[in-house]
Amino acid sequence: MIHENTFKKVEFNGAKGLIFLGNQIVVCRRDMNTKKFPGCLDMIGGGREDGESPFDTFKREVREEVGLDIGADDIDFSCPFQSFDDPTKISFFFVTKPLQFTKADIRFGDEGTEWLLMTVEEYLNSVDAIPRQRERVRRFLEGKLG
Repeated sequence: MIHENTFKKVEFNGAKGLIFLGNQIVVCRRDMNTKKFPGCLDMIGGGREDGESPFDTFKREVREEVGLDIGADDIDFSCPFQSFDDPTKISFFFVTKPLQFTKADIRFGDEGTEWLLMTVEEYLNSVDAIPRQRERVRRFLEGKLG
């Protein structure tokens, strides 16, 4: 569990993570007009706004992208990592506990072309998952993060 003000004053770019619904994760497919990794599978998350904490950023992005409202108690793991976009800053990786939402609760936002539910294994074996994110998930599962 984390507290909403954790890392509030840390200079960071954003937050992404794994949202578990049962034994599956929610991912989005990026649209073809995006500069980075068009058409690829993307974890839920995005950039920081208005001095948000890492958790506040992740919570907002989850709500905007798939319509789910998560709380700090829903987080099972979080850790900082060096930002790919700006190596002088950090980003955050979150993993939720299995949430009590269902597929019917998901409300797809206006980013990307679709959302999908898949097992972590399917995600790790997906050739269209963003490579650095796939590696982060692999390292998390191996206990090499945090």
